[in-house]
Amino acid sequence: MKAIIGIDAGHGGSSSGTYSVNTVFDGLFEKDFALEQALLIEQKLLKNGFGVIMTRRSDVNPGTVSERAKKMKEGKADFALSIHFNGFGSESANGCEIYVPYAERAAGIETGFRGLLEKYFRRREPFARSNSYSDRNVIFDKKLNAKTKKFDAFDDEKDYFGFIRDCWAGGISADLVEICFLTNKNDFETYRKNREEIADGIARSIVEAFGEKYISEKTEEISAAKPRIKRKFDVIN
Repeated sequence: MKAIIGIDAGHGGSSSGTYSVNTVFDGLFEKDFALEQALLIEQKLLKNGFGVIMTRRSDVNPGTVSERAKKMKEGKADFALSIHFNGFGSESANGCEIYVPYAERAAGIETGFRGLLEKYFRRREPFARSNSYSDRNVIFDKKLNAKTKKFDAFDDEKDYFGFIRDCWAGGISADLVEICFLTNKNDFETYRKNREEIADGIARSIVEAFGEKYISEKTEEISAAKPRIKRKFDVIN
């Protein structure tokens, strides 16, 4: 088996997360979209031979961020990703956000995430957050430097993303992705039209970051369409 990836579908059960511009009509909340995306990513990672640890596969609340992170450690995940969607009181806010541990010295997987998501949403830089609970109220945010692919000091936003912090404390590098703002109509519609491609891109970023060649449904379709050429060293049964 290749690397083991932990996927956390944010919220769940009584924790609905934010609403969307369409919640009043379809009854779906952030927890539903996070689960949808997590299941799609899981499917694609499994297809590529990776092991996957899921914090949930249905509408349940698997526990606090610490309990979710503990599951990643118990499953010996090589990398963990928490899937979320953003919300705001008006439609003015839009775009994607990526959060990583403060101690992350290079962009790594996050570069792939950013390259993917900026195809669909306004780019909001990846941010590095403190991996220490005691440091959550001090200046530590870093912004990805596009040239050096390192995280430079940025501002004093606080660390409320315990999943990243607790995974790091357990020896696992983890990211939290806010894919887009469900409260922004354009973001919401863009996600609905491209949900499969977004999951495919996230899975690809992870697979390629571990040095493996990514296999997608499109790759298989192309391979199936090509006529097989018999080589002289093929064994004939």
